[in-house]
Amino acid sequence: MRYNTLFILITAALGGSFLAGCNSSSSSSSDPVAVVDEKPEPIVEEEPEPIVEEEPEPIVEDEPESIVDKTIKLSVLGQYQSGIYGKSAAEIVAFDAESKRAFVVNASSGEVDVLDMSNPAVPSKMSTINVSDLGGDANSVAVKNGLVAIAVEADNKQDNGFVAFYDVDGIRLNVVKAGALPDALTFSPDGRYVLVANEGEPNDEYTVDPEGSITIIDLKDGKNPDVLDPIVKTANFRAFNGQEDELRGQGVRIFGPGASAAKDFEPEWIEVSSDSKTAYVSLQENNAIAVVDIEKAEVTDILPLGFKDWSADGKWSGKGFDASDRDGGINIRHWPVLGMYQPDTIRLYEVNGKRYILTANEGDARDYKGWTEEFRVKNLQLDPDAFPNAEELKGDDNLGRLKVTSTLGLSDKSDSRCDPSDSSTVKKYCVYDKLYAYGAR
Repeated sequence: MRYNTLFILITAALGGSFLAGCNSSSSSSSDPVAVVDEKPEPIVEEEPEPIVEEEPEPIVEDEPESIVDKTIKLSVLGQYQSGIYGKSAAEIVAFDAESKRAFVVNASSGEVDVLDMSNPAVPSKMSTINVSDLGGDANSVAVKNGLVAIAVEADNKQDNGFVAFYDVDGIRLNVVKAGALPDALTFSPDGRYVLVANEGEPNDEYTVDPEGSITIIDLKDGKNPDVLDPIVKTANFRAFNGQEDELRGQGVRIFGPGASAAKDFEPEWIEVSSDSKTAYVSLQENNAIAVVDIEKAEVTDILPLGFKDWSADGKWSGKGFDASDRDGGINIRHWPVLGMYQPDTIRLYEVNGKRYILTANEGDARDYKGWTEEFRVKNLQLDPDAFPNAEELKGDDNLGRLKVTSTLGLSDKSDSRCDPSDSSTVKKYCVYDKLYAYGAR
């Protein structure tokens, strides 16, 4: 998902309350009193009154007079607008605290805009970093310790792209070759490594499908990076070639026409552990996350994300979802559909020695001129045993307009000529007893 307004700056305030008290003191004085000697009166001893034990009064604990409100309150401080609408003119933002500058990928121009953030209430554009001489557009930007890294795709997206290094003034320091279609990139927490997700998308005819990979640029020292002579390594997926069926059995999607695992995996986003030793890479189309040993430049594992059951029996189905954009209203309900998580951006969260991955489950289909997996439910044949109300479900006000993949959920009632890798056979010969949609919550 790409947005056109650059970003909104916010301030956070931690609400709270406190008790205020005061100390008081008092003083008293009395007039002098004359002392008169009088005869003492006789002492009469009275009978003691009986002692009556009373029931103790119940102890009532008062409510605390003040409970700290830990709600984070956000408010707009300032914003910058590119003036370009509907063309992804502000996509990725990286901020350098020392120079007080923000670096913004302008996908409309293919450049990186540099904003002066010294007054965050009034951010302003101060310059632009032009990377057009390297080939294609800038896809991502990151900054650490005054060093700016920009991922640049080649003019032909299936060729290897580049990572260009700049100082905060926009002066180019070096250019390093990356893999095909470098997308997201990030610095490791210690500043030593720059990691790049090379997506490796096929061409529109689906006749050329480069391998996806991760470029690891070792700057040797995070505080004093050797940007002029870094060590560049590539972590690829070739070790998983030949394991495609096993991976599919675990829930990993490998489905491009004739593609091996190495060609089918498409790295999308990268997060790095706090010790700068391990990277986690989202493989969006494959509905999985790759684990990378950074020092060895080796993919050590592929973690399938599974599927979300949107039916009433689904563990995390909640109230369901609205499946149609043509029913004239909001119709959130459960459906006989499975969702593929397919995260784009991911974030790594570590607490008490455990790592958690937060995923933005955007969902994405392979839909190219030469081949597509994307079909609307109303255009598919549904297994009557699995969907006894198939004709009702295929209505536009139900599931009819929902887009699903043709590569999963095939029924044994499918004709032998059904081949999802050949899109022309899907409507004629394929029958589905399960439906898999894109994205989930």
